[in-house]
Amino acid sequence: MPQSISKDYYIWRFLKEGNPTKEEALQAYNQIKRASYKLKKAIRKRVGYLPNQNPKSPKDPKNYIIYPEVASKKSKKQLKRLYKKIKAQGKYSDVLKVMASNNPFEALKSVSPKTVCYIFNRSKSRYRKRYFNHALSKEQLQQLVQEKQFNTTIFKIVTTHSLQKLKKSLLNTPISDNLSFKTTFLLGINAIEFNKIDKAIEYIQQAKNKATHQSEHDQSDFWLYLLTKDKSYLNNLTQSPQVNIYTLKARDILNMPYPDVITPNLGFHLVKYIDPYNPIDWENIKIDMKNHPETIEVQADNYKSFMTEGIYSYLKEKASDYQEQYFAMPYFDAMFGKDKHRIALLYAIGRQESRFVPASISTSYALGMMQIMPFLIKHLAKQRGESIDLDDMFNPYTAIDYADQHLNYLNRFLYHPLFVAYAYNGGIGFTKRTIKSQHLFKRGKYEPYLSMELIDYQESKEYGKKVLANYVIYLNLLGIPTKVSTLLDSLDKPLETDKFR
Repeated sequence: MPQSISKDYYIWRFLKEGNPTKEEALQAYNQIKRASYKLKKAIRKRVGYLPNQNPKSPKDPKNYIIYPEVASKKSKKQLKRLYKKIKAQGKYSDVLKVMASNNPFEALKSVSPKTVCYIFNRSKSRYRKRYFNHALSKEQLQQLVQEKQFNTTIFKIVTTHSLQKLKKSLLNTPISDNLSFKTTFLLGINAIEFNKIDKAIEYIQQAKNKATHQSEHDQSDFWLYLLTKDKSYLNNLTQSPQVNIYTLKARDILNMPYPDVITPNLGFHLVKYIDPYNPIDWENIKIDMKNHPETIEVQADNYKSFMTEGIYSYLKEKASDYQEQYFAMPYFDAMFGKDKHRIALLYAIGRQESRFVPASISTSYALGMMQIMPFLIKHLAKQRGESIDLDDMFNPYTAIDYADQHLNYLNRFLYHPLFVAYAYNGGIGFTKRTIKSQHLFKRGKYEPYLSMELIDYQESKEYGKKVLANYVIYLNLLGIPTKVSTLLDSLDKPLETDKFR
């Protein structure tokens, strides 16, 4: 098997289920591509320790190691006692120096910018709210922007509503090459919250200059239109080859039809050379794409079949450098008897999760076309009274059936596709906490767009937007005329969106 996430998945299963000897377990573990949490846990359980594949430089024996997330669970009294104890032993700890002090925020000034970011990013949310909600000076910000870890710090600050003093001080953050597009853009969103519109425009224009993907240009153009009402930004969006909530909304504002997308209509002939349900065959296709990018268009024709519509569409879109938008609708017979809104939602999620590649495996071992996590697969199977092997999820019909079952559960609480997407990706607990917060998805000048940018889980934030755009396109393809504006306008109406508010 080629070294890959797929191979890692099978090594993980071998360590958990295969009853290998210690030597066999170590031999397998030495072949992994990525030392995931699941693999580390499995090898520790099997051999009693974690093989040290990448030895680090020797640690300073006088540096007492305590992680901020651990320290933030302890009382101030416990921290002071521990700090006094290690100093008596001739040791030191920057973490304890800050967190055991009477004024942790003031104590941050005595450590390096790198340590400031480390402590802030890894301490518990409740601790940050209690001790760190104070304004950063311009001098501190000048130092902190030199640290790449400050990107994470800014994200945590801006998306935590209760850190108002800290958030407001970020209005003085200077632009730096170390700040990513996402961070610079988020500084603009933060400025909007404080009604500093000129400052917001400045940050978002700077973010656009850093953009490397079309979606980032679209996001910037949409917000610059909202802030300036300059229709040239809408025109930019209508010229974008991408389908996303920003380009769709621009067309709604200008009363333009949505762009044409490609839905393949392929035959039922057999595909040679591969088993579409085999993750290793899919890995080999990806290796061919990487090694021979000039032949991707030709490779696509090898999979011009109903059985491999996802692979075909994936390759064709990639060959066009994503100038063509493919919205495949494979395995339509699996949708028999389902409501068109549910069909659109299943396709919207499947397109985002795997581009309809049946043998997909994520880095966290979410499996199959619908990318369902192993623990959830087992839970759903138990509810059905079924015995299932995880590899069964590589059958797209099984994947659709199980995803449909999970959506039945989510729809008991969530009625809006954006919120369902948040829950499918980040979990229903995260989604409930998000939509019950007092500052999100309320009426306001820049809503619901402002709330959608302030979701505190980056992956789910972007995932939800993409699934929503997919959902709109699929509803239209299924013969239900739908505008993204209609769905966006309902997000501040709890009776139409969720059971939690």
